[in-house]
Amino acid sequence: MTEITIDALGLEIQKHFNNKTYAEGLALASKQLKEFPNNFPLLTYWRICFAARMNALPQANQILEALLSSGIWYSEALLRESPSLDALQKDPEFERLAGISLKMQISDPLEKLPLLVVRPENMCGPGQESGCPNLVFLHGNRDNAQANLSHWHPLSKKGWLVALPQSSQVYWSENYSWTAHEMAENEVLEKYNGLSKQYSLDTQNTVIAGFSMGAEIALALALNVKLNSQGFILLGPGGPYMNDLSRWDDLIEIAKDTGLRGVVLMGLEDKTIPQNAIRELVEKLNKRGIPTDLQTFPGLGHQYPENFEVVLDKALSFIKN
Repeated sequence: MTEITIDALGLEIQKHFNNKTYAEGLALASKQLKEFPNNFPLLTYWRICFAARMNALPQANQILEALLSSGIWYSEALLRESPSLDALQKDPEFERLAGISLKMQISDPLEKLPLLVVRPENMCGPGQESGCPNLVFLHGNRDNAQANLSHWHPLSKKGWLVALPQSSQVYWSENYSWTAHEMAENEVLEKYNGLSKQYSLDTQNTVIAGFSMGAEIALALALNVKLNSQGFILLGPGGPYMNDLSRWDDLIEIAKDTGLRGVVLMGLEDKTIPQNAIRELVEKLNKRGIPTDLQTFPGLGHQYPENFEVVLDKALSFIKN
C-alpha cells in the first residue's frame, strides 16, 4: 500500500535537491517506482537529475535510455533547459538519446491534438439555428485533455458541446502544462474562436472549467470576460495567482455585477493547494457581486470527487440559477 502521495513525495525529493543529498534522493526516487507506476516519467526525471548532479553521466544516460525504450519521451525544452541536466549537455551519448526523444515527440499523436470536442448527436453543427450550450475545460499541469475526457463526456448526452483544449507547453509524453498566464489565455481564446467557427454555439450559455492550474487559468478567463462565459467551475485551483490573491483584484473589478456565477470544488485532504486562500478568494468574489459556491469534500485529495456527474449537474444548476 502506498504510504504517501506523489505530491508528498515531491516535497521530500525537493528537500534532497535543496540539501544536495543527491545519492539519497536517487535512492528514494528509485525505491518509489513500484509504488507510483502512473508517475513513472516524473520519478525517472528526478532520477536522471540526481545522477547528473552527482556527475554520474553513464548512469543518467542509462536511466534515460530505459525510459525511451518504454515508449515515453521528454520534451526538447526539458532536456535542454533543466539546470540539473547541465552536466549532460554535449555528452555524446546524451546527445544521441536526446535526438531519439525529439523524434518520438514529433511523431506522437497526442502532441498533434490541440483540441478535443464532444457534442450531442446531430446537434451544434455549422449553420444550425439553435446553438448548443458549451463548456470549455482546461486540464491541470502534468496532464492532458484525453485523460479528462471521461469526466466531461456525459454532458454531451445532455445537450452540451464540450471542448477540451490541450496546452502546447509540454514536459514529456502525455504531460502538458499551463505555465504562463498570458500564453495560456491566448491559446485557449484562439482555440475557442476557432471552435465558434466550426460549430453553432449558444454564446449566452458558455461555462469555463478547469482543474488545478487549469482552474486558475479558467477563472482568469472568466473574470477578464475575454471568453464571455456566464459561469466557471474550478476543481482544486492552484497556481501563482492563488498564492498571491492581490493579483485577482483588478480582474474581479472587471467582472463584478456582470452576472457571472461560479462553483469551486475542493478536497479537504488536498495538500497541494492553498485551502485558506481558496476560501478567502470565494469570500472576496461573493462580496464583489460574483456569486460563488464553495463545495468541500472530506477525504478527497487532488482529484475528481466521486459521482462527479451528479456534482457537475449541481454546479451547472447553481450557475444557471
